Amino acid sequence: MATLIGRGFAASTFVLTLALTTGAASANDEPHWVAAYAFAPSAEMGPVGPTSAPNPNDPRGPLGPETVQDVRLTHIVTVAASGRRVRLKLSNTHGAEPVRIGGLSIEHNGARHSARFDGAPSVVIPAGASWLSDPLDLTVEALDALAVSIDLPERTRLPTHRWRQTLTNADGSTGQPMRLGVLLSAVEVESAFRPGVIVAFGDSITEGTGALPGGAGGWPERLARRMVEAKRPWAVVNLGIGGNRLLHRGSGPSGLERLDADALGQSGARCLILLEGVNDIGRPSRAAYAHQRVEAAQLIAAYRQVIQRTRAAGLKAVLATIPPFEGASYFTAEGETTRAAVNQWLRQQSEADGLIDFDAVLRDPQAPSRMRQAFHSGDWLHPSDAGYQAMAEAIPLDVCG
Repeated sequence: MATLIGRGFAASTFVLTLALTTGAASANDEPHWVAAYAFAPSAEMGPVGPTSAPNPNDPRGPLGPETVQDVRLTHIVTVAASGRRVRLKLSNTHGAEPVRIGGLSIEHNGARHSARFDGAPSVVIPAGASWLSDPLDLTVEALDALAVSIDLPERTRLPTHRWRQTLTNADGSTGQPMRLGVLLSAVEVESAFRPGVIVAFGDSITEGTGALPGGAGGWPERLARRMVEAKRPWAVVNLGIGGNRLLHRGSGPSGLERLDADALGQSGARCLILLEGVNDIGRPSRAAYAHQRVEAAQLIAAYRQVIQRTRAAGLKAVLATIPPFEGASYFTAEGETTRAAVNQWLRQQSEADGLIDFDAVLRDPQAPSRMRQAFHSGDWLHPSDAGYQAMAEAIPLDVCG
């Protein structure tokens, strides 16, 4: 049996095993389920760059195998909340075919626990659907690591290929970065306490692109750790999608399109932090997206929609300014004018429940349209570990109450 170990960001790692032989707040005695880890499933819609052809220099690496058989996918996830029972949510929402799950298990503290589906060890998830496992009697603490293994005995077309992995052989030698399919979309815990869930929603700057693999992750993971260490009654989950835009499809559904399913529908969600818009502004500078140029007024209208829909769902809505991106491949002076206008509105508006000024945190005081040298990861768009840490530390722990 050959084993390939995929190491991603702090929040999640995959292992692909090929079988070559055959409270917000107050305590309450009534338990309830909360998302302790979440991942936004997506399928790339439309061209992924200036043309629709695969890019051999894509920094995320080449695509992993689209179709697999007799494999085990293991997701190493860090949970942001404690609980006495655990259930898993598997997603085939962007799949074109049913997916047969041959087995599902969690390894925690050296012990493996098998999950079931209505008492059965396997299940077929229809195309376009999600499926919750039966609850497992398993006590976990916030910041515990779980290894969630999914067995795929039949020929399976993986529903998404956007998560960057560095594949490592069992002997420790490192292979080529690849993108593998994802099926696990949430780990939920049942707790007698009622922690609120903060949903971090946005693009690659939320997903964590630029953070060192195996490190502390992006700003949502770092905020989650701060909340736990300060004993605040909040769990933070990351629903960022690299390349995502608020108004148009591309790297998955648009932000407005996926808001309900990915964010507002998370178990225990009580607050949304939205950081999105730089791809809406920058991407139309490329020929393939020129017809999708957006004005500041369009983004502002989209933010207002997010506020209204979030509040209608009973959550607080917190917005964030768009960080500087001069030096990035799709930067233009026109785009900078749009970003400045949007950020001015964000700072002046009183419609949201809060504002986080990430632009002020990351920008170079001597060149405000650029990030500080120490705060970007090399492409002038995505923060470095130091940048993500500064973002997380700039968020008040009572940002959502």
